[in-house]
Amino acid sequence: MFKRLLPALALVCACQSIPQPAPSEAPAPETPWREVAADNLVILRTRTGEVVIELAPEVAPQHVAQFREAVRANLYNGEYFYRVIDGHVAQAGLEFEHLLEDWAELPLEAERAVDPDGFVPLGNEDLFASQVGHRDGFAVGRERGQEWLLHCPGALGMARNAPPDSSSTEFFIPIGQRRYLDRNYTIFGRVISGMAHINRLERVEPAGEEEIGAFTDPDTSEQAFAARAQALSANEILSIGLAADMPEDLRPRWEVMATPGTEWEDLKTSKRDYSIYDAFVVTPPKRVDICTLPVPARALPAD
Repeated sequence: MFKRLLPALALVCACQSIPQPAPSEAPAPETPWREVAADNLVILRTRTGEVVIELAPEVAPQHVAQFREAVRANLYNGEYFYRVIDGHVAQAGLEFEHLLEDWAELPLEAERAVDPDGFVPLGNEDLFASQVGHRDGFAVGRERGQEWLLHCPGALGMARNAPPDSSSTEFFIPIGQRRYLDRNYTIFGRVISGMAHINRLERVEPAGEEEIGAFTDPDTSEQAFAARAQALSANEILSIGLAADMPEDLRPRWEVMATPGTEWEDLKTSKRDYSIYDAFVVTPPKRVDICTLPVPARALPAD
């Protein structure tokens, strides 16, 4: 009887000596908000108020690099939003081409081939793209492996002439949905705060072709520029700078809701289904227009 138990006891001991696998590590906690890098954070001060912009160097590296260079060269300080068309765009910088000779013309960076990892679909159909959604807080379209930023209100784009590779420093911000421009102009950032101040700019047309000669003629240019400055004074750019170039104790910090993220999905759901407001909604749309749902951003408290 004793001999018959030995194998069983040996089996028990063997089992007890087998090392048990270490418990699997808990998944990293979700980060619901993402801080904007200081080198991508732009503070634009106008007469209507302060505007905060996030740049997108991964999408349009050459445009972001030249824009940073222009900002650091104080190119825009004291210039104007000289073309503000209701429902279209607010365009700013040096209005006349003969003033842009020192700046390189850039290749169009309107779309890129990018892996779908990190893309968060909106969840319903779109008129202009096979898929729309968000990547790192930016509204994007996707089709056949290509991805591009959208011309939603608040996008930051670079103006150009007729040739696709002719943009340099003149930037624009749509003040209406201009999705038909998608993939035709380079979008390289977006307004994350202060869009109301862009909307409050005075509506103005650029100088006409028949007026340009007065700005290039040495005999009339001084008077022409003075008159133009007076006409555009309400749309003056008081200053524009990168947070990275500001003293650290005065440097603003901003964060953007993470996409993907639980908070973002909850926000999308709340905007898609209005049935909780039964006093106002008879037939909830169950869909969202991507340009009416900007990803939230907020200022971080000073340390």
